[in-house]
Amino acid sequence: MTDSERAFAIQQLIEGRDALLRAISGVSEEQARFKARPDGWSIADCVEHIAITEDVLFGLLEKGAANPQGVALNPEKDGRFARAVVDRSRKVGAPERVRPGGRFRSVDEAREHVVAGHERAIAYTRECAQDLRSLFTPHPLLGEIDCYRCLLLLALHPARHAAQIEEIKLDPGFPKD
Repeated sequence: MTDSERAFAIQQLIEGRDALLRAISGVSEEQARFKARPDGWSIADCVEHIAITEDVLFGLLEKGAANPQGVALNPEKDGRFARAVVDRSRKVGAPERVRPGGRFRSVDEAREHVVAGHERAIAYTRECAQDLRSLFTPHPLLGEIDCYRCLLLLALHPARHAAQIEEIKLDPGFPKD
């Protein structure tokens, strides 16, 4: 990983985490459990999903392996990729194994899990001596991706759901207290 790739990934990890923390700051448990639609997600569901997904993505990242036929994300497209991941105009269904199911007792417990996971990912990124663009891993929705792209997904995923949380808060039925 080059110094600029490392800096970009760390910046995205910090910004993604911070966007989520801002979105859930001051949210009560009642607000965290509110669903705008019966089949929709609550804020608590979003945070749980982020926590689970980050564990999965970090595991995929750690298991990355060389693949001479693999095609890495062009570094010139990192910024466009980052914008596309965060853009909520295109909805993406979550794979079954990362869908929320009440794995955490509270949104605070899930938040702590996310923060710890991000600290682990930031430390990994700071210390990583491997060329993550030459290592590949299977992603459940994108197929085989390079590990740098996997790291960016882990970093950006919370910002995508922070935007979803802000959408939930704008619902007219969202509890005010």
